[in-house]
Amino acid sequence: MTHHTPSTTRRTVLTTIAAGSLTVAGCTDSGSTSSPGAGDISRVDVDGTELVVEYDADTSATGLAVIAPSGEAFAERQLTPGASQETIPIGTAYPPGMYTVQLIEEDSVVAAVEQSLRPDVVIRDLKLGRNHPEEMFEGAGSLTVTGETIVTVENVGTGPEKLTKLHFDGDVPRPTPDNLSESGIAAVDQPITYMEPVIDTGETRTIYSMTLPFGASSDVVSCTPDGTSGQFEVSISGAVGGELAEQEYSVSYQGQNLSDCQITIERVET
Repeated sequence: MTHHTPSTTRRTVLTTIAAGSLTVAGCTDSGSTSSPGAGDISRVDVDGTELVVEYDADTSATGLAVIAPSGEAFAERQLTPGASQETIPIGTAYPPGMYTVQLIEEDSVVAAVEQSLRPDVVIRDLKLGRNHPEEMFEGAGSLTVTGETIVTVENVGTGPEKLTKLHFDGDVPRPTPDNLSESGIAAVDQPITYMEPVIDTGETRTIYSMTLPFGASSDVVSCTPDGTSGQFEVSISGAVGGELAEQEYSVSYQGQNLSDCQITIERVET
């Protein structure tokens, strides 16, 4: 993302206003903003990894600025006469928090709206590939189906996120190594083996593990005819929000061995 360095005068004006010297109207946490109190700004919306700002084409403003939570300028644009929309790249490395979108005329702010940019990814569902082979991705081999998991996640926040880590800990055959350099999220298209998927605001998507957390060999758990039980945790981390979500599950193993084992999991509600 390219950050334009504003002039000394402009930086002073923007920082002062972002600090609270202007009354800002029309802010929500829903990912979009629309309010008559926002002046010439008619709407601010998060679209994927971009911030879309709609404004009055007849505005007297000549520039647009987006102020980061720190009070520093995040982005600046010169407005095209007669235009009514600007698109600002957000990316997946932005500081989360409350941003301020401003229309600028010379050194004065003529309209301002606050917009929250903060991802919030939650784990909606977890299934074992061995119990739901029909839901595994196309081309998954037998070892993958037996040992991997199907995870459904949703971003209920107000900003995009890049998922950087899927981690299993506790009573699973193969806990995720703490020093794993990859994401632990499988790429379903070869030749790459792992991915760091971007999940947009309001998006629900399915991801697959790639570290064989329920593989057929283990130094941690065993599968016995009488059954053994325990608990494990699944956590997801992201580039913007750090550790995003952790969910605990109870698990039981019953059978002759892990290769031919009935594994049952149940979400632990907190």
